[in-house]
Amino acid sequence: METKKAKVGLGASAIVGITFTLMGVAFLAAGITIYLSLGNRFEGAILFLYIFGGVGALFLLVGLPFVIAFINKKKRCNRLLREGNYVMAEVSEITRNYNVRVNNRRPYIVKCAYRDGYGNVHIFKSRNILYDPSTILKDNMVKVYVDGENYKHYYMDLDEVLPNVIEH
Repeated sequence: METKKAKVGLGASAIVGITFTLMGVAFLAAGITIYLSLGNRFEGAILFLYIFGGVGALFLLVGLPFVIAFINKKKRCNRLLREGNYVMAEVSEITRNYNVRVNNRRPYIVKCAYRDGYGNVHIFKSRNILYDPSTILKDNMVKVYVDGENYKHYYMDLDEVLPNVIEH
């Protein structure tokens, strides 16, 4: 049986992290390459290593924490899907996410509510969806995979209540 993978979209912080990490690797590699190729023939070769290597190391130090955070989030969501501990939450609201704009369009988010055994109501937000899901939801109840009693770490499985949408 094929295991499901969590769909975790690339947020702005992940894109910034990937960009800075790639630029850091490129600058660091350029500095080391120039230093090794010009080492004995040019007195200022060490200067190239300091400048390019320093900028590259700085970019790496800025970008890597964002990349590591994204990778950890994806691993956590996949682990939650594998372990199968979920609650059934009711769709309470479908709104636009005005904090994000993709191709000059605002994506949608699904908010679900779950009442635990203690009477507390937990509100869960989905990932960004690029189309209005309100008319095509198969069910009003959504599986939300949670990390034991820690409801801060969750993954909302919208794939079970939304059909496969192909936009042309």
